[in-house]
Amino acid sequence: MRTLQLWLASAGLLTAGLLATACNSSTDTPAPDSLYLRMGGKAGIEGVADQMVANVGAETGTPNSLMLRSHKPMLDAITGVNGAAPTDPTRLTRLRNNVVDQFTAITGGPLPYTGQTMLAAHTNMKVTDAEYKVWRELLDNSLQKNNIGVKEKAEFTALIDAMKADVVGH
Repeated sequence: MRTLQLWLASAGLLTAGLLATACNSSTDTPAPDSLYLRMGGKAGIEGVADQMVANVGAETGTPNSLMLRSHKPMLDAITGVNGAAPTDPTRLTRLRNNVVDQFTAITGGPLPYTGQTMLAAHTNMKVTDAEYKVWRELLDNSLQKNNIGVKEKAEFTALIDAMKADVVGH
């Protein structure tokens, strides 16, 4: 009987220790060598995303913009059309936050991406190869302006380009 009690007590302590260890292991902490941390963590990812949003906004405001066609519905929603009030003034903020979350998630950071899939988000936008090419140039500019290293840029853009098939032509 005493042996059984000791065995149960030992098993209980072992289980408690394992549970405590499991509960304390955090999925909120990126791996030390993660692309997320090598890109500057939260501040680095936000810098790239914010610059990207600014770059796209600037490009859509230029004469002969290649991206205006596919981004016009969003721009109209946040600014209004023909003097009308905006129909969705928070849309740009939500887009920016989704970009941050997605960039964080794909680089091994602590935030999950809970937005739509790239296919769902871009269906009916009919993004062309030419528009995607301009978008990628704007992304490259965002990475350069945020001093993202050559290795990190290559890794990050490979992750982005893996989603191209879900963005273009739908």
